[in-house]
Amino acid sequence: MKTLLKGKVNFVENYNNWSLEIEVTWNKRMTKTTIKSRKLDLKTDFIPCKLSQFHLFNLLSYMSFRSDSFNFYGTKSEYSDLILESPATLPLMECKNAMIKLEGKYLVFSGGTRKKDVTSLSNVFTLNERFMRDIDQLNVTQQRV
Repeated sequence: MKTLLKGKVNFVENYNNWSLEIEVTWNKRMTKTTIKSRKLDLKTDFIPCKLSQFHLFNLLSYMSFRSDSFNFYGTKSEYSDLILESPATLPLMECKNAMIKLEGKYLVFSGGTRKKDVTSLSNVFTLNERFMRDIDQLNVTQQRV
């Protein structure tokens, strides 16, 4: 399949009680995906937080240990704990310049994959869906209490 060397596409998709705003840009080597998932039935906004790669420490640790390090900014909440403890977090954070954040009513993921790595690109969408399901379950549990 041939694609353009450079491009950008935006689209919006509704999924259960979520609205997804998806932006994909690509060049010769990389595909950058940004998924803004808006929770439509959320009564209050998410408490803002952001998980990103800690580039300086990654550089130092790769020289000796080959491990990844992350920065977490924001206030701790049930939703931030869900992001930090989820098995979906590490595979998403393996993307280039990956970032997961909660802001307003949005769960935002941004990260890059190699252009020819279609499996990783597909996994980004699958793992984002997992976060949405986990947030829905947490939201249902909170409403019962």
